[in-house]
Amino acid sequence: MNDAPLVRVENLRVGFGAPGGPAVVDGVSFELHAGRTVALVGESGSGKSVTARSLVGLVGAGSWVAAGALDVGGASVLGPADRGGRTRGPSAAAWRRIRGRQIGLVLQDALVSLDPLRPIEREIGDALRLNTPLSAAARRTRVLELLEAVGMPEPAERMRQRSGELSGGLRQRALIASAIAADPPVLIADEPTTALDSTVQARILELLESITARGTALLFISHDLAVVSRLADEVLVMRGGRVVESGPTEAVLGDPQHEYTRALVRAVPTGVARGIRLSAPRPAAAMPPPASASNQDSRETAPESAHDDPSRQRVVLDVRGVSKRFARRMAVDDVSLQVPRGGTLGVVGQSGSGKTTLARIILGLTPPDAGSVLLEGGAWVPAPERVRRPRRPRLGAVYQDALSSFDPRLTVGQILADAAGDRSRVTELLDDVGLAGQVADARPLDLSGGQRQRVSIARALAPRPGLIICDEPVSALDVTIQAQVLDLFDELQERHGLSYLFISHDLGVIQHMSDTIAVMHDGRVVEQGSAAEVFSNPQSPYTQSLLAAAPRLGRSA
Repeated sequence: MNDAPLVRVENLRVGFGAPGGPAVVDGVSFELHAGRTVALVGESGSGKSVTARSLVGLVGAGSWVAAGALDVGGASVLGPADRGGRTRGPSAAAWRRIRGRQIGLVLQDALVSLDPLRPIEREIGDALRLNTPLSAAARRTRVLELLEAVGMPEPAERMRQRSGELSGGLRQRALIASAIAADPPVLIADEPTTALDSTVQARILELLESITARGTALLFISHDLAVVSRLADEVLVMRGGRVVESGPTEAVLGDPQHEYTRALVRAVPTGVARGIRLSAPRPAAAMPPPASASNQDSRETAPESAHDDPSRQRVVLDVRGVSKRFARRMAVDDVSLQVPRGGTLGVVGQSGSGKTTLARIILGLTPPDAGSVLLEGGAWVPAPERVRRPRRPRLGAVYQDALSSFDPRLTVGQILADAAGDRSRVTELLDDVGLAGQVADARPLDLSGGQRQRVSIARALAPRPGLIICDEPVSALDVTIQAQVLDLFDELQERHGLSYLFISHDLGVIQHMSDTIAVMHDGRVVEQGSAAEVFSNPQSPYTQSLLAAAPRLGRSA
């Protein structure tokens, strides 16, 4: 295999505004070689995506790029620089020839990356039409092959659907198929497995491994260090636009030298006992009352105040034989489960397993075809909304995409005041979730992902609920922010005696957060039990396959 790099980046600097001004990417260097994977890791805002986008001319309007070298396929994509360091680079037409043919790009947010008006077949077919000589019939065959390769169920049917008709995981698979359609020698994958459960994630990782085995160079961006440890040959850890540590994956993640890298590794929830903090300790005055000492040593032992008090063992949510069918598909099939007061029930399963439909039934947003739901011992579903409305404050919800769940015209203060029915409680709610009071004057779009999710949690807390439904609340967050939000959930549960129904496809998150677990597959609960039992001795073949597929990261750091 030729040792010449397919991409060479030397001392890359990228900024916005005046040329040569402050850089958001400052001094980054690496090479991409055929058949090798380089991973960029770091928290949101560290410069990972800007670095990747500079390779395909998508940094954005008003940006400037300077580098000692920025070569793609042996040719420089840097034009002559002016005095301020701004380079014009290739023309728009030249960039179009690079994108798709020389470098494929997979973005994290598949929903906004796919055209909602076009079927998936057209979306992927256009990548083939623009970059290959295939006929229309050959393109259709190739689209079907690509969808099968990325693990799309019922690909012949899915290729006729639009992105809005697909789950998040299915949309991401369609986006990956589009990026690899023309077999580019270089592939950039920016958080490509964020929305996928462990079994589908494993298939995508196997696909990426097979692509690199054929000689493709891969630049992989992810906050999932376990995935990085499996896939990458080399890791660059970025913080504040700079690389703070780099080297072979085994060395960087197995024996990190920089404190920031060590903090990233510590934040991974997989295998960390229930109740143990993932993020850096907060000041003592801000901490909730401590859990029992025994909880620090055993996964089976839960916080004392939440589990040893018999008065808190009552069932707050009782789901009895709930079913829901959509057209020919049984989305939820005879599901029964219970959430104890002050405890957490984790619900895990792949995309399309029925988790979110079950959550909507519990919230009273989707009527079931059969079965019932009791909330705090009283009838809840089915029931007329006029009967439920006075009790709705007892049930809160935190969603995966906090931004789309807010009215963008309202400030944070207005959002929380509306939820609480009391403007005077806004500061109290912000303080409860660890946000400064001045955030009240900001709009959600002005906040970071972690801040928005904290506002979402504050909104759920506003009416003083007893139970909160958490539907993938941390899947879009990088590992350090995820750790902070998970710790916040634990603190609030201890402080307010909350009960959680916690939905996630991330097995590490579910194991760390849950007292009991329900595993869903094709609309049914295939296994239930304590978290310790399910993870140590799974009985269902499906649960066994989930656990076997989950990537692991050593915790020597």
